[in-house]
Amino acid sequence: MTGLAPSPRRDWLPWIVGALTLCVLVAFLIYPILKTVLGAFVRQGDEPSFANWTLYNFERFFVAATYKSAVRNSIVVSVLSTVVATLLALPAAYAVARIRMPFRNFILALSVIPLVAPPFIGAYSWIQLLGRSGIVTQYAADWFGITLPPIYGLFGIVLALSLSFFPYVFLIVQGALSAGDPYIEESAQVMGASRWRILRTVTLPLVTPAIAAAAMIVFIKALGNFGVPAILGGEMYVLPTLIYFQVHGFFNLNGASAIALVNVLITLLAIFILARINRRRRFVTVTGVTRKAAQLDSLGARIFANAYVWTLLALSLIPQIMVVWSSFAERWAGTTFPTEYGLGNYRQVFGDLFQPIQNSLVLAGIATVMTVIFGTLLAYTSVRRRFVGRWALDLTVMLPFVLPGVVTGVAFLVTFNDGWLVLTGTGTILVLAYFVRRIAYVFRSVSASISQVDPKMEEASTICGATWARTMRKVTVPLVAPGILAGAVIVFATLISEMSVTILLYSASWKTIAVAIYERLASNEMPAAAAVGSVTIALTLVLVFAASRLIGRSMADMFR
Repeated sequence: MTGLAPSPRRDWLPWIVGALTLCVLVAFLIYPILKTVLGAFVRQGDEPSFANWTLYNFERFFVAATYKSAVRNSIVVSVLSTVVATLLALPAAYAVARIRMPFRNFILALSVIPLVAPPFIGAYSWIQLLGRSGIVTQYAADWFGITLPPIYGLFGIVLALSLSFFPYVFLIVQGALSAGDPYIEESAQVMGASRWRILRTVTLPLVTPAIAAAAMIVFIKALGNFGVPAILGGEMYVLPTLIYFQVHGFFNLNGASAIALVNVLITLLAIFILARINRRRRFVTVTGVTRKAAQLDSLGARIFANAYVWTLLALSLIPQIMVVWSSFAERWAGTTFPTEYGLGNYRQVFGDLFQPIQNSLVLAGIATVMTVIFGTLLAYTSVRRRFVGRWALDLTVMLPFVLPGVVTGVAFLVTFNDGWLVLTGTGTILVLAYFVRRIAYVFRSVSASISQVDPKMEEASTICGATWARTMRKVTVPLVAPGILAGAVIVFATLISEMSVTILLYSASWKTIAVAIYERLASNEMPAAAAVGSVTIALTLVLVFAASRLIGRSMADMFR
């Protein structure tokens, strides 16, 4: 008599890992956000309960001039920065994608530099150029008798943010234009449409979703940016600087929570408006792309493309060039240019400032490892497992990417300043905040990679008797390794100079590169700050370049 084959044992490991990952998300993402929302409706010093609920913290937005102007300034700065960055980027994206240009890959690589450089040190470079005693200001007055507008205030903030963030629009839209279906435009051309009409009625509508997505990234980045308004704002408050004032001036976490909530509402309103626009203008292509669109080769088009793109790149790289140049200045007091150059600032970097550099590398490294582990597991769960509420998992993971960084900083301060887990002043709170802020990078990168892997390969491993853990280690992870590496490098590179979260959570023993740069800028020690910034930029570029070579993708592709 033949016995029945024993039923295979159920592998509980993926369920345990998934449950653990969800618990981490609940504890360090959902719970802090909920506690921040509750804290916004309670006065400072009162217990967070329904009996103590009040709108007191929000009343200031209607009666205090500083609060009303901060909201208005934040909206104006974010909208103007988004509009200017988009208008600057669109012609450059079209030129690189549709006009024959030399050094195309080099242009794309250069466009990454403003994204990895700390915007706040670039902002101080603009003061050196266009400040009251700036180089360009003095020459404009002496040679041409022209008085340039002051760099402080709205003009300076929008200028610095637009030139720092326009590469997001440039890279995303350029990628969309390069991948677009050429047959649609060629059909319009055959029908007698002019090139301008094709651009207006075919090309731009087809890349509208890409433009809108990129513009939203710029808006969120500008809305949550602290460093640039803090340096160039003068007396002009925006919501992030107002939050900093409430935390470091009064340690009023409830007031800071209310400001953060207003910041979130502005972000959600912008996303809602964008979604409505996209729904009204929905364009899709139904054919597969077998070749790229033909590139313009006329002399006039090539002259325009090269002149515009290289001029824009030069303007966006001026702050970074100034940072490197200033880092060699050893004597620069009361003169237009430094009177003595040397390596003294770099000796200081690897002397007095070695600890902040080490702290940044350690904190960013640990946070990156956490994002890789949990981001990969979440991506696998989202793509390979079918369960109710998968959309909620995706939304939860992507939520910190949508929220400005200062909001995450306030949430962690409110949650872990007291109660069941006190982390204020430790490196752990920075690691966890970094982890929450950047897990979306790895999640999206790995999700895209897993979607391209045939599940039959994993099923074959399971049929051969391998456990889920062994299949992940031997089959899945090696196949999606490029996506994991790409996400990890972007996480680490952007965390080294992270400012918006760090400025609210750091302590004296866990000071980072970004804080060290900001403190020296505030003390008017530009050469020392420039040396730290130069090391940061160089380190980040080396990491991104090495990773791009390792996985066979360009530096620009890694930031799309």
